[in-house]
Amino acid sequence: MAQRLQTPMRCPLCGRELVDVRIRHIGDVTARLPWQLHAGRCPEHGWFQAEVISKPPREIFPVNRPGGIARRVVIEGKEIYAFPTIWNSLDTRQEVDPLDPRYWEVDWDRLGVRPPQRAAA
Repeated sequence: MAQRLQTPMRCPLCGRELVDVRIRHIGDVTARLPWQLHAGRCPEHGWFQAEVISKPPREIFPVNRPGGIARRVVIEGKEIYAFPTIWNSLDTRQEVDPLDPRYWEVDWDRLGVRPPQRAAA
């Protein structure tokens, strides 16, 4: 039985766990830090992806497909092409688990719009 891939990334719009998850090892960058692309699909809101280079991602991008181009999402009349994460607002010099879901959450204050209403789980 194949192991189901999991990512800490959730749909930025509804918080739902993503399906069709793909984690691609892109290679090693400076100091042999692993570079990964995490992508997954929300059945309601489409594909999202983020890059991880030994730290949590700074942004989550709505995309047309894994590895594809960014697509526009409109919230409160504002066009959004990337969702900044909580990690982007912290001191990124600290050592943390890059897969800790807390750091992958959207920083709505930084984005300047209210989060969409999420359905009760």
